[in-house]
Amino acid sequence: LPREYQEEFVKCCFDALNEGDSKDLTEAKMKNEKAKSRCVGLTLETRPDYINEDEVRWFRYLGATRVELGVQSLDDSILEMNMRGHGVSETIRATKLLKDAGFKICWHLMPNLYGSSVKKDKKIFREVFDNSNYRPDYIKIYPCMVTKNTPLYTLYKENKYKSYLNEELIEVISDIKKQTPYWVRI
Repeated sequence: LPREYQEEFVKCCFDALNEGDSKDLTEAKMKNEKAKSRCVGLTLETRPDYINEDEVRWFRYLGATRVELGVQSLDDSILEMNMRGHGVSETIRATKLLKDAGFKICWHLMPNLYGSSVKKDKKIFREVFDNSNYRPDYIKIYPCMVTKNTPLYTLYKENKYKSYLNEELIEVISDIKKQTPYWVRI
C-alpha cells in the first residue's frame, strides 16, 4: 500500500488508543507515551524481498517493534516452484537488517508446499534454529492448503501435487515443536 496510506492508518490506530486526533503520526506517537491505553508493540507483516535499509527506517518511523516475514521455506527450489518471488538470500538479508535495527522477528513457515516432502520439511525446520543466519524470535506455522482457482489447485487436479496425510502433518509439526528452542514463541 502507498506510504501515505500506511502512515495515516498507523496514525489513526494511535489516535484511537489516545482517544483523540493528532495533527500527524509523530504527535500521535508522542501522545501515546502518556495515554491511558499505550501501544507497547506494533507488528508489521511483509515479504523478505521487500526489506531494505529504507524500509527498515520507515518501519521504525511508523513505530513498529516486530516484523513478520513470509519466509515459507528455506529451499530455493521450493520457493521457485511456488512462485514466491524471493529466495533464501533475501530472507537472510531481511532478517539481518531487521535484527540489526532491533526488531523482533517472526517468520511465517509453510510445511507441505508444492515440491516439498515430510523429510525436506523436517530438515528445513531444523535449519531455522541451527543456522546463525536465521533464528527468528517467533514462528507461525501455516500448513499449505489447496484453494480452488489457484495454480496449486490445478496441480492438485492434475495429480501433480498431493497434500500430506493428517498423520504426516502431525509428524512434521511435532518435529518442529521438538526442534524449537524454549525461548521461541510458536
